[in-house]
Amino acid sequence: MTDGTGRAKDGRMYRKVERLGTAPGRRRGLLQPTTSSSVPLDSDVHIAGLAIYPIKGCRGVSLSEIEVDRLGPVGDRRLMLVDERNQFLSQREVPELATLVPALDGDRIRVTGCDGAALTLDVDLDGPLRSVSVWAKEGLLAADQGDQAAAWFTRALRLTCRLVAFGPSTINRVDPAYSPRPDAETSFTDGYPIMAVVEESLDDLNRRLTEPVPMQRFRPSVVVSGTAAWSEDDWRVISLGEVICDAVKPCARCVVITTDQLTGAQHPAQEPLRMLAGFRTIRGMGAIFGQNLVPRNTGILRVGDIVRST
Repeated sequence: MTDGTGRAKDGRMYRKVERLGTAPGRRRGLLQPTTSSSVPLDSDVHIAGLAIYPIKGCRGVSLSEIEVDRLGPVGDRRLMLVDERNQFLSQREVPELATLVPALDGDRIRVTGCDGAALTLDVDLDGPLRSVSVWAKEGLLAADQGDQAAAWFTRALRLTCRLVAFGPSTINRVDPAYSPRPDAETSFTDGYPIMAVVEESLDDLNRRLTEPVPMQRFRPSVVVSGTAAWSEDDWRVISLGEVICDAVKPCARCVVITTDQLTGAQHPAQEPLRMLAGFRTIRGMGAIFGQNLVPRNTGILRVGDIVRST
């Protein structure tokens, strides 16, 4: 959780991890999109936006700087809602998650619903352990946040659910098929610590759409600007300010990008997913927008930081 500048405050929930392990290798087994532009990054390429998503699936928080620890951006998806089967809740099935607005203050979170009702909670990393699942990853041990939180979210979403936290007992490894090293971990993300996109790629997509969409539809951690559209296809190792990352897998997109991130309403024609799938599809993955990154080191990312690719 963060202070007013977006930097994480001291506290057990989001403490910084100093060491990351061995140097990463190359990504494997990817088909490259035919629309890729091979343009090197230069001094004009910079971080144009940063965001975290404190509760998986809920509204994001834009920041001017974020701290990166071994799991990714500090405060990002360290909390998650699960259903009665202990499966994670997603905007794929519950688009109303987009209407729940989190605010962070140390180890305290305040969540406001679309009706103005609010929950304030001190996150308990030592809460009762609950075995939860994120996609095929089963048996993740998460800290349950109690009956009060469960009741509030159940009322807000009109479905039975519970809030859990990524605690000391939680281990979520990056998919070994793409991980740059065996000890790479992530929080409650779909698979990778950081997701970065290029602003010019959205510009190109929007030129093809009848109704342009904002970047928040894609829920990125990092927005890069000042380079060619789709140049992210060629990233292998990328420096975001002081944090060096391996680009390990293009980000496959789903129905979430058709969901208005303010209202939770879904586009009746499934745009921009339909348009994106028409010219940005990798066989076996689907429609692609952005790159999944795994950091090699900890550090601070700031809007305006120079971005370099090798």
